[in-house]
Amino acid sequence: MTRIAMALLLAGCASAPASIDAGLDAASRDATIAVQLDAAPRDAAEAPTDAPPPDAGPETLAAMRDRLFATLGDDECERWSSMDESRRAVFLTITHRLFTSITPDGLPMLAHVERVYLVLGGGDDGTSSGGAENNRLFLSTDAYLHDRMVETWNDTNVIDDGAGATWIHTRDIAGPHDPFDASIETDTGLRCVLFFETSDSRPPTAQAHFFEGAPEPVRRGDEIDLPADPHMMEIDLDFNCVHDSNPTCGDFYERYVTSNGEFECEWAPSGCGSVATGSGG
Repeated sequence: MTRIAMALLLAGCASAPASIDAGLDAASRDATIAVQLDAAPRDAAEAPTDAPPPDAGPETLAAMRDRLFATLGDDECERWSSMDESRRAVFLTITHRLFTSITPDGLPMLAHVERVYLVLGGGDDGTSSGGAENNRLFLSTDAYLHDRMVETWNDTNVIDDGAGATWIHTRDIAGPHDPFDASIETDTGLRCVLFFETSDSRPPTAQAHFFEGAPEPVRRGDEIDLPADPHMMEIDLDFNCVHDSNPTCGDFYERYVTSNGEFECEWAPSGCGSVATGSGG
């Protein structure tokens, strides 16, 4: 799919099928998922607890996106409309992937994300397909999700990946991204022999990097300068065997939807109306 076609799909996708959680069983496809949630962002230095946050009632994918996008700061509507197509697509696909992945308490991984530090797209002009400084989210999780991720890194696979398998210790031979010391990924995803995709491949693979040991500041390039948060997570989606991660490139949109279902790409921050995802200009 060309970038122009992707832009048109994103602009007009409100009429597309609303199957946002294609890999979950029928009982999980309700319009709302009961979550237990603390809406206030957690300070990076705050002492963690190992329990799910208190009950705040049912929350949809749209409501979770609203809660998290608000942690980037005020003027959500202006912020969303100023983001290029690639940044919006990265935010929408990754939050959807975390929404369909279920932790042992029955909640989406996304319910245990407390803050968004950065939304990075395809570089200055939105067209870069790869690179360690592009097409990813930097998030902060609660202690419960962090502990489940550490368990997964240590080969206790307790997080459902939403597509019939689990999150697993990463297969990436490069290992965790610097300065993180642990990495997990969805078992459902890419299958490659060297740089060639095999017939059982179901891209993209979601890959997350985090700290098992002592946290460090995360600094890369011009945009990434983040504090030493023990619960920070870097996450991207790898669409091909060279780990290109920009959802707006090539046929990556179709690849995502084929494997994971529609990702509610009509979303915009609540109350923002006409600034919903458009042409990405």
